[in-house]
Amino acid sequence: MAPAIGPDRANRKPGEMNTTKLQHLAATVVAITILAAVTAPAQAQTVDLSFQWTAPASGSTVQHYVVQHQVDGGAWTDVGTVTTNQFTLAAIEGSAHSIRVAGVDSQDRQGVWSEASAPYTPDPGAPGQPGRPIIF
Repeated sequence: MAPAIGPDRANRKPGEMNTTKLQHLAATVVAITILAAVTAPAQAQTVDLSFQWTAPASGSTVQHYVVQHQVDGGAWTDVGTVTTNQFTLAAIEGSAHSIRVAGVDSQDRQGVWSEASAPYTPDPGAPGQPGRPIIF
């Protein structure tokens, strides 16, 4: 027994596409795209936090400092080296950030880690006042 030919296929010329199925597919893709756009997480906002510290009072002269960063009490990660006693961190709002530093001398010997900075959680606060509405 031959398969039944649906009404859509019976009216199509050879090589002609099923527009009903294509329209359904296009509507499905649009719906998925819109759903993805609605459920996509907002971009995290960052704030620059500037830290500074004093040089060690003993031992060899520091050539540079190794800087480590901790977010929300998690693991320490290396974020860079600096030759001065200050560092600026791009911190994500809503998370607690701490840094610690260790001096490294000209013979590449690293000293002990400093105490960690107090955790700081950047918060932009409530939205500010919008501009005055105008007619356009």
